[in-house]
Amino acid sequence: MALLEDKKQLQGHRVVPEANLYADKYKYMPYINLVYLIFLFMPMFFSPKWNATQTIATLASIAVFLPLHFATFMNNGRNVGFTATAMLALCFAVMPYNYGANTYLIYGVISAAHVFKARNAMIFLVAALVLMAIQTYWLKYPLVFYAGTAIMSCMLVFYTLYNNSIERSNQSLKLSQQEVQRLAQSAERERIGRDLHDVLGHTLSLIVMKSELASRLHERDPDAAIVQIREVEKVARDALGQIRVAVAGIRLAGLEAELANARLSLLSADIQLHYQLAPVELSTEVETVLALAVREATTNIIRHSNARQVEIELVKNKNTLQLQISDDGKNTLVTPGHGLSGMRERLELLGGKLEIDTGPHGGVRLSLSCPLLENKSSGDVIAGLATRNGE
Repeated sequence: MALLEDKKQLQGHRVVPEANLYADKYKYMPYINLVYLIFLFMPMFFSPKWNATQTIATLASIAVFLPLHFATFMNNGRNVGFTATAMLALCFAVMPYNYGANTYLIYGVISAAHVFKARNAMIFLVAALVLMAIQTYWLKYPLVFYAGTAIMSCMLVFYTLYNNSIERSNQSLKLSQQEVQRLAQSAERERIGRDLHDVLGHTLSLIVMKSELASRLHERDPDAAIVQIREVEKVARDALGQIRVAVAGIRLAGLEAELANARLSLLSADIQLHYQLAPVELSTEVETVLALAVREATTNIIRHSNARQVEIELVKNKNTLQLQISDDGKNTLVTPGHGLSGMRERLELLGGKLEIDTGPHGGVRLSLSCPLLENKSSGDVIAGLATRNGE
């Protein structure tokens, strides 16, 4: 349902941009934007005929503007059409006293561009500039004044609309990623369900049949009954091993598929991924461990690193594989949590190890090494993976 609501927002009339405009990361933006009010006071220092009436009109306009400005942010984008229009009206009302009031027009058209569709924002901009042209002619202000206002307004509106487009693309990318992950998880659950059904259906039927046979043979032929019970035990043990393999498959992933998912996840967080893989054939167990390491490292980088670039390299040194994952984020002391501990334990099952140090670009580097040829039995490794994934 949440995903459906997000899609509706992406398709709505004026919904997507304000969702980002009023997010928590923009909570200081209303105060930062007030710095542009300095242009309102510029005529006070450059006009030789500045008087008290102009000062009173300018200060009174600020008292009207501030509630409109903060309402634009506090109302989560609602009624922005009203507040933007009110800013234009305030601009035209104060212009006869202070030509620096054109600042209010710029505030108004930018506010409209943040929440309107591009077409409506352009209509609003054109209407504002036409009215500004009429008043400029009426007040006999120089043409260069109007030209400067028009150029600045157009540049800022175009820039705002471009940013809105980028925000929509990022949201669409995140939704696509969520949908891909959801479909992958659904397909994975269906596969595991089929595997468990096949394993348990056959095994439990066989156990029931042999248990009933042992029960009937108990009094007539105890030795035969014991044979049947032992066969039940053998069948149960085999089923347990198959279930472990199936459960381990819940999280098993190919390295290339995991790198593709990592690229998508990092891109949605505005982080570039560069990777290089040596042409080497990996066993299932080794590839699974490395893929899970990439997944865990990607999650940690997105959550904690503030990185801009990530590099992943897989190299082969004789009979050893080494996977290095480094970022250019903040170099902080990495405290091994459940994710890194699980990564280290999975490597140790393969006879490998995990090292954490400073990366080439100042961030954190994870170095995972393991034998290319697996010496342990697949059953032990899969069982270990199933134990870790079940936590």
